[in-house]
Amino acid sequence: MSAPILEVRGVTKLFGGVAAVDGVDMEIEPGSITAVIGPNGAGKTSLFNVVTGFEVPNEGTVRFQGEDVTGSQPWQIAQKGLVRSFQTPTGFPALSVWENLMVGGSNARSESLRSALIGGWRQAEIQTDERGGRLLDDLDLSKVRDTVLADLPPGDVKLVDFARQLMAEPVMLLLDEPASGVDPGSIDRLSTLIRQIRDQGVTVLVIDHNIGFVLGIADRIHVMSLGRVISSGTPDDVVSDPTVIEIYLGRSA
Repeated sequence: MSAPILEVRGVTKLFGGVAAVDGVDMEIEPGSITAVIGPNGAGKTSLFNVVTGFEVPNEGTVRFQGEDVTGSQPWQIAQKGLVRSFQTPTGFPALSVWENLMVGGSNARSESLRSALIGGWRQAEIQTDERGGRLLDDLDLSKVRDTVLADLPPGDVKLVDFARQLMAEPVMLLLDEPASGVDPGSIDRLSTLIRQIRDQGVTVLVIDHNIGFVLGIADRIHVMSLGRVISSGTPDDVVSDPTVIEIYLGRSA
């Protein structure tokens, strides 16, 4: 067994005395797709915010690749390779789809004076362009490459946001509702690409209310309710758990 790439230990986050996250323990194995599901208000996004530095926990620790990142700034965590998306895409509306991808693929090391002097910037630029082109093809976005992001439908904006996160070449990717607002055909492409990047060694942690989408991609699922993890296991384990059935169907198994 390899060491967890992400460890959450005893994390609690209070808002006005209410525990949005209540003593959560969670381990994510490297090279896996893990999902966190639960009803609205379960604490899923609050947990993501703590893990990625947008909220500081009242209690507990977060470790990424063995390093304590509790309370680190979001940009510091992102530089370590832990990249996230948001429920509402955070792209650049006035830029084209291609320009949004290039922003995600910018690399400070390739833009240094040393790189400019030895020509490394050009090789990095070629690799970035190639990576962007592959992502556009994989997500069927090539036809809107030059379209301004503000002119795209919400589902395509979500896909562009996902592609922009991948351009950063993350070690681990946290996806918050990636399938929300995306048409069924695009969800199939999204699922395929998530499995492909997992196979390439990127660890994925995903929140989504689309249970069919989650069951189709996840190796392991954690179910949250009222800030706590109430069930964990394989997709088959979770869908047969009486507690989970009661939460989602309102009745006992």
